[in-house]
Amino acid sequence: MKNIDYRQAKRLVEVYVDGWKENNLRKIVSPLSPDCVVIESHGPTFRGIEVIQQWVENWISEGNRVNRWDITSLHFYNDVAAFEWDFECIAKGQHYHIEGASIVEFADGKIAAMREYRRTEAPYDGLGE
Repeated sequence: MKNIDYRQAKRLVEVYVDGWKENNLRKIVSPLSPDCVVIESHGPTFRGIEVIQQWVENWISEGNRVNRWDITSLHFYNDVAAFEWDFECIAKGQHYHIEGASIVEFADGKIAAMREYRRTEAPYDGLGE
């Protein structure tokens, strides 16, 4: 039995992403389950809503800011979504532009887990000279 449908999954992902773009802690955590796990593309792992809230509070209080986070595709099947994104932020005074993808698992109508992956090199012709 499915937990949610495509429309609901898309909405939960969009609320999470929009929360980051707005620096809105309440909006960021609202679609997350109490025991949610978020694994960032460079390794840090945050387990549970309290830990995630502390991470976000710290990030915002340090003056960091998401400038852009565009969802470029979203696919959904059996309570799992995969979405590609184009992301820009200012963190610790540095500008970052990252393209990547996230795998999202849903349970009980919420985001239960999110694992991010990032592209580390610009695309190139693998067979080229």
